[in-house]
Amino acid sequence: MRLKGLVLLIFILMMLVIAGFVGTQNDHLVLVNYLFAETEVKMSSVLVSAFVLGFLACFIIFIYFYFRMKWKIAALTRKNKKLIQQATVK
Repeated sequence: MRLKGLVLLIFILMMLVIAGFVGTQNDHLVLVNYLFAETEVKMSSVLVSAFVLGFLACFIIFIYFYFRMKWKIAALTRKNKKLIQQATVK
């Protein structure tokens, strides 16, 4: 199982590197409308920034749910220990 995950990780990293090389060749300018100003930016920069912002948002959501589950497991473990102690005392 670990080898399969490692191969998948290497494949994804290779695809990202290839996408990065292809993206650096993209010199098209696009007009980006901010709240206060308009500016022309390379398409590759817009795509990279959108990808990074999406990744960060997903990572923050993942961390939130991960720690919420960890805290819930810890609380249930404490509750389980209390119930076991109560059952053995009686």
